[in-house]
Amino acid sequence: MNSLRTKLAGSYLLVILITVIIVEGFLIAGTKKYYYKNVESNLSNQLMLSTSFYNTYLASANVKENVANNVDVFYEKINAEVQIIDLDGFVIMDSLGVMPEKKLESNDFIEASAGKVGSIIDRQKYENEGVMTVAYPLIYNGKINGVLRFITSLKKIDDDIYQLSRFFLITGGMVIIISGIVSIFISSIITSPIKKIMSGAEKMASGNFIEKIKVNSDDELGQLAKTLNYMTEEILKSERMKDEFIASVSHELRTPLTSIKGWSIVLNSSELEDVEELKEGLEIIEQESDRLTFLVEDLLDFSKLSSGKVSIKKDFVDLKDILNNIKTQTLPRALKENIHLNLVIDENLPKIFADRNRLKQVFINVLDNSFKFTPDGGNVSIRVNLEGENIVIQIIDTGCGIPKDELPRVKEKFFKGKNANSKNGIGLSICDEIIKLHEGELQINSVLGKGTEVCIIIPV
Repeated sequence: MNSLRTKLAGSYLLVILITVIIVEGFLIAGTKKYYYKNVESNLSNQLMLSTSFYNTYLASANVKENVANNVDVFYEKINAEVQIIDLDGFVIMDSLGVMPEKKLESNDFIEASAGKVGSIIDRQKYENEGVMTVAYPLIYNGKINGVLRFITSLKKIDDDIYQLSRFFLITGGMVIIISGIVSIFISSIITSPIKKIMSGAEKMASGNFIEKIKVNSDDELGQLAKTLNYMTEEILKSERMKDEFIASVSHELRTPLTSIKGWSIVLNSSELEDVEELKEGLEIIEQESDRLTFLVEDLLDFSKLSSGKVSIKKDFVDLKDILNNIKTQTLPRALKENIHLNLVIDENLPKIFADRNRLKQVFINVLDNSFKFTPDGGNVSIRVNLEGENIVIQIIDTGCGIPKDELPRVKEKFFKGKNANSKNGIGLSICDEIIKLHEGELQINSVLGKGTEVCIIIPV
């Protein structure tokens, strides 16, 4: 968590640092450009005034004659070094008295010789300070006869720019420090709920599903906490259902085992003279053994379906044949329990690509429930119709029905209803999984006290 907080604070600080550096760069560059532009503008204005005066009143003589006559009226109030340069590039007059012997080849002179305003900033000529030069042509007889050049120091301007840049840098440093403190605070606020969620998740991992994670927001972290809390509720519910299932299965196993053991003791201790008693005992042992076999098979099917290891062997099968066989198989039970069993099948029913044994298992399981919950004198009907691209099998009974609150859960694993005839709670779950493997759907509709309809939809 400390690492995450550090990463968050570091990422915020990095973004702020980059932003401050970029802004500082633009501010310093903009300030420097603004100051230099002002100096250039002022110097250019003074130069233009001086050259205008010269070209108006002194243009009757050439540049060298004017310099020889010591005419300085057109630049005498200029706060800059003034140079007059002939067209060959040699300085013929300097207000400071410095007369360089070398020929000028700077860009400002070249620009001015071409009739334009030329300006440069020179930092190589002077070691301690930079200078700005501005030049403009002087006219004699309508032609360019020389160049007037103003040179001013940039030392004071550079000092002002340095002070402003220093101020900007100090301000930027303060912004970074304050932002760093705020970043740490914000990252702590963000990681605090994550820490709570992690603590709750660790408790869940250790098996503590009672204590819930406190949700203080509706953002993504709040939704995550709600999801984890919901997961714990589902786990607890699943644990309760599993415990009930184990208790139910234990009871289901204990009952036939008790009967088998009891009759085994009776038969073992008797003289085997009473044939009727012997026959009754063996029948009960056989029936209870069958119950155990069916229960174990259900458990094995449930285990395979839950782990996804169950496989189905599909082939083209005739539903008419399957359902007629099932009717023949279950008819004795229906007669014994005084239940009317009715089978109606669409004549134009096509064959389907399915697992015959698994479908038979589903139909027998559903019919077993129908018989189990239908009272004496009731009806159980099987109706099969082709509807579009699907075959719909309806198994309808006139039994006790399913309570409204239990109906959405009857296909859940381990769910056992309140009815006394409810068994281990895995039969319908297995049926639902088998139908899903056939890309079909198992629907259950019921009205309490009137009956239940199980609708099995299988694609052709």
